[in-house]
Amino acid sequence: MRSAAVTARVLEVFSSIQGEGARLGERQVFVRFGGCNLLCGYCDEPESIPRSAGEVRSAESLREDILRLCAKRAHKSVSWTGGEPLLFAPFLKGMMAWARGQGLDNCLETNGTLANELRRVAALADCISMDVKLSSDAGGAFWRAHRDFLSVAPEKTFVKTILTGNTREEEVLELIKLLEDFPGVRLYLQPATRVRSLREKGRWVRAMTPKRALALLRLCREKLADARIQPQWHPIWGLP
Repeated sequence: MRSAAVTARVLEVFSSIQGEGARLGERQVFVRFGGCNLLCGYCDEPESIPRSAGEVRSAESLREDILRLCAKRAHKSVSWTGGEPLLFAPFLKGMMAWARGQGLDNCLETNGTLANELRRVAALADCISMDVKLSSDAGGAFWRAHRDFLSVAPEKTFVKTILTGNTREEEVLELIKLLEDFPGVRLYLQPATRVRSLREKGRWVRAMTPKRALALLRLCREKLADARIQPQWHPIWGLP
């Protein structure tokens, strides 16, 4: 039987343009892992949430897929995404070490709740896209977990927070309080992409008005050195 370090559940491997965050516009190989430890109402990849999502893949077969994509066109980096990639930290560590040996940057996209797992791979990460979850849409508060996570590698990390019609000002104030202790970490406020809500069955995720989003941005900028609003661009561009 293969160990967890040499297999992981993977939904897809593909080439596309990064549509959000600090690496916006960069062509990357995307490796989407299956399984997540959270259930956010605004999730735009709901098929990746079940722990049984995807197929069991070996490191060898995944390396072959990445090399095949890189042979077709140049890529600067691999985006390890999900689901939640850190559920497969031993496997991820080996893959990130291999990717670095191929001259590829490692960009980790994560829900920012698994600090111990991040410690296993942080030295291999070139960029960490960390979600900070607000309880209004994520089903719970994760402030302690987020603080522990940020403390591991703040110099490599930027934070993304989804804004919906459910977002409350007091949550954003708590977000500001958290990030004041990590002054080098950039914040992206991201209006939710239009998707069916996973927490309000049968409804679309409620959109936040531009006026209110800009008011929250102004609130963040009163205390934080680097706060921005940025939508998800890949749905706008029609890319996966």
